[in-house]
Amino acid sequence: MIDFTYLEGKGGELVVKELAAVKSYSNRVSRYVFKRHYMWEELSLFNVKINEAIDHGCNWNYGCVPYSELETVLHREESSAFAIYCFGPLKTEFIFSLITAQLLIALS
Repeated sequence: MIDFTYLEGKGGELVVKELAAVKSYSNRVSRYVFKRHYMWEELSLFNVKINEAIDHGCNWNYGCVPYSELETVLHREESSAFAIYCFGPLKTEFIFSLITAQLLIALS
């Protein structure tokens, strides 16, 4: 199972802050906290307020995995997942677009 938490970036962009993967058959849990995609000061006041309201416990400035590694991490984890949990259309569309992009790259 895979799930992720996010904050809102510039122009409503979804920015993944944490991705977790659970492999029930091996009792393995992987957790990735991504570095900020860009500086907090680059967000509009509107996006800042939305992020404060969302408050998933994710801090924009926390993280150790480069954001550029998001697709690689997701591909590695989803290749052995039996389910990807997405609550709501925003998360569903986002994760679907990343997985589809990875499949297109692999097929070319």
